[in-house]
Amino acid sequence: MADIFIEREHTLGLDRALEQVATLAGLLVDELDARCAWNGNRLDFTRPGASGRVEVTETLLILEVSLGFLLRPFKDRIEQGITEKLDSLVPCLPSV
Repeated sequence: MADIFIEREHTLGLDRALEQVATLAGLLVDELDARCAWNGNRLDFTRPGASGRVEVTETLLILEVSLGFLLRPFKDRIEQGITEKLDSLVPCLPSV
């Protein structure tokens, strides 16, 4: 079970959403020394102390992150950072 789960609707379409998640993958590699691999429309990533995936569809983005024991105390801060990065790359639909 993931420690962090974010599901977000978007209107970018599949191709543009995949481009934005590819940008996110670059940030994961550059800033967190993560290893990333694409499996269809899913980006799998791993780094010391954490692993996860980002599933992309035409209208939905699902991000799951499992944290290692040493990172779990920082879960809230990590989730906030992820949310802020996603806000800049894949804006969510406004609530109705």
